[in-house]
Amino acid sequence: MITVEQGWLDGTDSGFFVLCPEGAVEGWAGCEEAVVDAAAEYAVGHPVPGHGDVLVLGGEPLPVGWLAEERVFVRPLFAECSDAVRPLVREALRSGIWEDGPVLELAAGRYLLVDVFQDGTDALESGEYLTVEVPPGRYLVQSLRAEPERWQEFLLERLLPR
Repeated sequence: MITVEQGWLDGTDSGFFVLCPEGAVEGWAGCEEAVVDAAAEYAVGHPVPGHGDVLVLGGEPLPVGWLAEERVFVRPLFAECSDAVRPLVREALRSGIWEDGPVLELAAGRYLLVDVFQDGTDALESGEYLTVEVPPGRYLVQSLRAEPERWQEFLLERLLPR
């Protein structure tokens, strides 16, 4: 079972999350295997008919947090899941070589981050999602594996306006 605690979504068994328009979550019935295979390392875009693009985050079955001010998803490998990671993440944002990922067209409205394999209606009913609000527009998704301090390692995905 996934849990949500103070802005963090506990890890999934699969390690995959999807950022889906709120209006499309109820109709979300899971993701195609080819998309999950493509997202095994970091992030891929996936079109959803009638709703535009969704973002699939791959990797290890880790908790994930959304830092709205920085527009970054944080998945700690060796760190606590709390707002105390923000200074470390800010340091990591200024350093490292980011890997460019997909460019997404995000429409107006709220997005929800849910387990990619979980039925959307179940996620809504159980409260197992994170709310993500970004202005509408085109975004480049960049990924970075960062270790700003010893034993403080993260997977980061940031949304850069284009």
